[in-house]
Amino acid sequence: MKIVLTESQLKVLVEKYKIADQERIKLFETDDFLLVVPLTHTASCKYGANTKWCVTEKDDDDMFKRHYKLAGLGFLIVKNPEMQEKLGNDKFAFYINKPKTASAARNPERVIVYDDLGDIVPLRLFLNMVDSAGAYEEVKNALSEFMLYTIDKFSNESFPKISK
Repeated sequence: MKIVLTESQLKVLVEKYKIADQERIKLFETDDFLLVVPLTHTASCKYGANTKWCVTEKDDDDMFKRHYKLAGLGFLIVKNPEMQEKLGNDKFAFYINKPKTASAARNPERVIVYDDLGDIVPLRLFLNMVDSAGAYEEVKNALSEFMLYTIDKFSNESFPKISK
């Protein structure tokens, strides 16, 4: 059954879920992908809609707050329907625990990838999937931006200063 909304109903729906620029950071965007870092629970729910991620529970923002404080969190949204079909998902979550050192922060193996059902997809498998879909360079660039964001997010508080 298809639901048809009137223009006024659609306007109300869009306004209800409108996210201010300050509630998210767009790290990367192409015709096929959008990588967003949610800065609020509301943004997490919007960009993570229709997923099983714990940070998108509508009535409980505790998991979002915990993940936001202790980790880097980003959502890779697959915009192109053909690419969605090739990858078998329309959204993936990237997660990196707060690093203890700058060198640890730069290790791509620390990135945990989740599919839209909340299942972990091993990074190598994920990269093989996007390579098979013809999107390796795009996703590699998105992951690089995510890692740089995470390094920057925690650089002032977690990496010891070197003094002479």
